[in-house]
Amino acid sequence: MSATLNPPPQSDLNAEDKRKRKFYLFALGGLLTLLFFVSYMFASYLRQPEPLPELLPVNVEVDYPPHYLFSIYEVEGPVGVALSPEGDRLYVTEIRGERLIKMFDIDGNLLGSFSTPGAGPGERAPVYIATDSLGRVYVTDRLQHAIVVFDRDGNYLDSILNPTLTLSEYVFKHTEAEPTPGSFSYNVFETEVYYEDAAGEQQTLPRPDRSPWAPLGVRFDSNDRMLLTDVIETRHSVWLAPSSVIRASDWLDFDLSALQFGISGQGNGQLQFPNTAVVDSQGRIIISDGNNGRLSVWNDQGGFLFHFGSGSGDGALSLPRGIAIDDRDRLHVVDAVGQNVKVYDFSGPEPSFLYTFGDMGVQNGQFNYPNDIALDASGRLYIADRENNRIQVWSY
Repeated sequence: MSATLNPPPQSDLNAEDKRKRKFYLFALGGLLTLLFFVSYMFASYLRQPEPLPELLPVNVEVDYPPHYLFSIYEVEGPVGVALSPEGDRLYVTEIRGERLIKMFDIDGNLLGSFSTPGAGPGERAPVYIATDSLGRVYVTDRLQHAIVVFDRDGNYLDSILNPTLTLSEYVFKHTEAEPTPGSFSYNVFETEVYYEDAAGEQQTLPRPDRSPWAPLGVRFDSNDRMLLTDVIETRHSVWLAPSSVIRASDWLDFDLSALQFGISGQGNGQLQFPNTAVVDSQGRIIISDGNNGRLSVWNDQGGFLFHFGSGSGDGALSLPRGIAIDDRDRLHVVDAVGQNVKVYDFSGPEPSFLYTFGDMGVQNGQFNYPNDIALDASGRLYIADRENNRIQVWSY
């Protein structure tokens, strides 16, 4: 027996058609309403145009740690780093091996090397390094007790023997003839100064008296003032030399002793092995007070303001050494014992801790007794990773 399919009743079909028509009419009404609203808004804009509001405000001052890029390995015990004013050359001091100053391009290619003239590897100890606006390279030598100065390409120019005497000045005062760069040299472990006379003959002078100073850290601010830390045993202090001294046409009447401040100790206004000093946008002088494990902040007249970074917590320092500040007043502090770099915000009246990057180890982005740092305008950071025998390059 076969089954027969019966069609739905006509009344059910009419009901279904009515529901569909109702839905279509509702949708059409919604579209017409939306079209009317858009047309009204467009007409209103044409009558009185106004700029569209930003959907989301962008915070350009967001702070975040930099990231590791690569390392430069052709160095032995690097302790100091500096960039040329143009940012195209990196200078590195070595405390091991031949104890050279090496020169790289910013991609890490070795361009050459140079050293303190007249002194063998065991007689020189280059530590901190800086460049002035003229591109001259200044190196503090802990064994020579001098600041040795070179041109951009590493050619020897002069030595600052103490705050009021250069080697060129010493030769000039004894010979009454202005010496040319590279025609004289002095090794503190020898008894004579060597120079070349006008006829090209080698001559000697008795060595100058030793002065009670021990230059350690050297930096220049944006106005070419020299900031020099002095760790002579009886007085750990900072020298601030005016740009007029540094930019003089010659150094035959040299005197950087316009301002000296600080004494040895652990209290307010006292320093224990200050390593480096920089100036922030407010004119404050910030010093890495090494053995006191803190930052020491002074005004531009050498008046003590406050300490910062001691104690415990994320922003506390162990052994601060090289420091550098960027155009946003972010102070980067190399902590040799903490095995990292700590960053602080110095843009306001009170500094604040931002973040730390790096930790102890031998892998990429890890440090083993870091000592110094240099920053370039593009946001790159060059960090002397001493015991890993490399310069680490990071970037924001």
